Amino acid sequence: MRTLILSLALATLPNVGMAEEAPIAAPESVGMSAERLARIGPVLNQYVERGDVPGFVTLIARRGKIVHYEAHGRRVMEDDEPMPRDAIFDLASMTKPLTVIAALMLYEQGVIGIGDPIHKFLPAFKDQQVKTETGLEAAKRPVNVRDLLTHTSGIDWHWNRHELVAFGTLAAHMEEAAKIPLSEQPGEAWIYGSSHDVLSYLVEVASDQRFDRFVQDNLLTPLEMTDTHFWLPPAKEARRAMVTKDGKSDLASRYSLEAAKKATYFRGASGLQSTALDYWRFCQMLLNGGELDGVRYLSPKTVEWIAKDHAGDATSPLPEHLGFGFGFAVALTQAGASDPRAPGSYWWGGSQGTSFWIDPATNLVGILMVQTVPHDHLAFHEQFAALTYAAIVD
Repeated sequence: MRTLILSLALATLPNVGMAEEAPIAAPESVGMSAERLARIGPVLNQYVERGDVPGFVTLIARRGKIVHYEAHGRRVMEDDEPMPRDAIFDLASMTKPLTVIAALMLYEQGVIGIGDPIHKFLPAFKDQQVKTETGLEAAKRPVNVRDLLTHTSGIDWHWNRHELVAFGTLAAHMEEAAKIPLSEQPGEAWIYGSSHDVLSYLVEVASDQRFDRFVQDNLLTPLEMTDTHFWLPPAKEARRAMVTKDGKSDLASRYSLEAAKKATYFRGASGLQSTALDYWRFCQMLLNGGELDGVRYLSPKTVEWIAKDHAGDATSPLPEHLGFGFGFAVALTQAGASDPRAPGSYWWGGSQGTSFWIDPATNLVGILMVQTVPHDHLAFHEQFAALTYAAIVD
C-alpha cells in the first residue's frame, strides 16, 4: 500500500503560516507529558495506513500554549504529497460557531436581543406555518433569536451544496427559505442545521453589512485568521486537504467552479475553510473569556453564558450527558461520556471530519482536522480526546 506518514515533532518542524508567532511550549511547562502526547501520532497513523483517511492535522493547547501540533499522512488520498501542517480544510459545520459569535457581538452592541422575534429583522419570516400530520397550523409563537442559536426554531430544509450556491446570494436563498413551513413548533424540538443560515442572514440585515464582510472585519481580520476563507483564493488551492469519500478523493462534493469564480454566496451554517492554527486562535479567544492578544470580542460573562444548556425541554437526539448551548454541544456531566472532558466543556465538528473542543476547567483546546466521509464508524475523534486527556499530568 502506497503511504507516506508524516508525524513531525514540534522541535524539528519548520514554521509555516503563522507558526513562527504561535506560542509553542514544552508540554511539561503546562502540566502535560511529552511522552504521552507522542502516543497520538502512532494511533492516528493506523487510520492512514489502513486507507481510512488520507491524513490529519492535530493541535493541542493548554494554558494558552501550543504543546502538540502535528501533521500525519497525505493531503490527497491518491498522492504521496505529505499533509502540511498549514493544510486548509473545509470546516463545514465548524463554520457555525463563528456565526454564533458574530450574532452575539451584535447582541452585546444592543443591536439584537436574544428574545427578539426574527421577523423584527426579517419580515418574510412573520406569521409562519407549521407542518403537521393533517396539514398546516399557525406557529404558537414567533421564532426568536434564541431559537436560531439553539437549533430549536423548527426551521428545516434540505437543499444540497450545489443547490444552495445556485441561489447566488444569501438574500435570495432566504427569500425562498421563508416560504417553507416549519417542521416543528418554535422551541419544541432540536432540529440541526438550517437555523444558522437564517442566523447569518439576520447578522447581515441587522448589521447592514454582508455576512462575510461582518465576519471578516469583526473576527477573521482582528484574530489574524489569515488562512480562513469562504472561497479559497487560487494561490492557496495547493494547500487544500482533499475530501475523501469511501476511500477516494471526492471532487464532486466541491462547489462548482462557476460558483467559486462568482464567490457571491456566503452562509452561516457551512462554507468556511481554515487551518488548525487559525481555528485555534478562535478557540483560544473563547477560552480566554472573549479576548486574544489584547483585543476583546465578547464579555467573559457572555462567553460563560454560551456554554450553558439553552435547549431546555426541546426534544433532542443528544445523549443525556450533553446539552446544547448557543451553537455548541455542552458537557453536563462526565457520567456516560467517552472521555473526561469536564462539565462546561463545549465543542462541535464538521460533516467531513473536523472537530474541536474547549475545556475551561482544564484550560485546554483540542483540534483535529481531517477530510473524510463517512467517518461515524471511525473512532479517531474519541481516541484523540482520550490520548489528550491521558497526557495531562498536572
